[in-house]
Formats: sequence, C-alpha cells, structure tokens
Amino acid sequence: MNVQTWVWSNNCSFASDMDMAHKLIDQVMEQLEKSTWSTKEKFAIQMALEESLVNAVKHGNDSDPNKNVHFTCNLNDSLIYVRIEDEGPGFDPNEVPDPTDPEHIMVASGRGVLLIKSFVTKVWWNEKGNVIEFEKEKAG
Repeated sequence: MNVQTWVWSNNCSFASDMDMAHKLIDQVMEQLEKSTWSTKEKFAIQMALEESLVNAVKHGNDSDPNKNVHFTCNLNDSLIYVRIEDEGPGFDPNEVPDPTDPEHIMVASGRGVLLIKSFVTKVWWNEKGNVIEFEKEKAG
C-alpha cells in the first residue's frame, strides 16, 4: 500500500452481524457519493465490500456473535484501501475451486473470491487466510 493522505477513514470492530456489516458498507458508499468516483467504480467497491464482509461474518466467524470482525477503510479521491479480519480459522484462497470451471459451475460457493478479484485493483490475504486486504484505484 502506498503512503496516502486519506480524506476519510474508519477503523472499528463489530460482533459478527450482517446488519452492522451493511451499516459499514452504507457509510463507505455515503463517502463515495461525495466524491468523483464513477458509478461503475462505486458498484465495484460495494460488491467487493459485500463479498468480503459476508465471507468474514458468515464463513470466517460462522455468524458467531462472540467473534468480532475488524474493519479498516481508508479513502481519498483516487484510492480506497480496505482491510477485513475475522477470528475464524482462515482458508487458502488458492484452494477455492474456479466457479467458471464446468466441473464447479453448479456449486453455490466460491464465487465471492472470484468477484472480489474482478472488482478491485489489488487483493491479498494473509498466510492464515483470515485477513483480506484490497485496494481499488480510481480510473484515469
């Protein structure tokens, strides 16, 4: 991540609850509405946030309200940086079957990782697989 001057930041933790996750997404989207990000870019960010937070709450923490999700988001007019950490066992994103492979086309899971990768500029997971970080650079 490059050193940036952020115009908006949020760093918080919350119990594994999708209502709170959606409130955070709404906060980020509200900030993006005040900026010059395109509609397409805002949609991509919203989808990446949704998939990442669903993965943390539901898959990482098994929706256990005793486990927290740790959320960091930094934003300026040209870059958004997001870090999401759950308290689950983690996973290996390289082991997720390709959902576009005909052998896995009917499998309901595994699409989130592919979507996240397609919507952001850079994405990486920690070795354990319980932390995702991503950046989206504004076009132009």
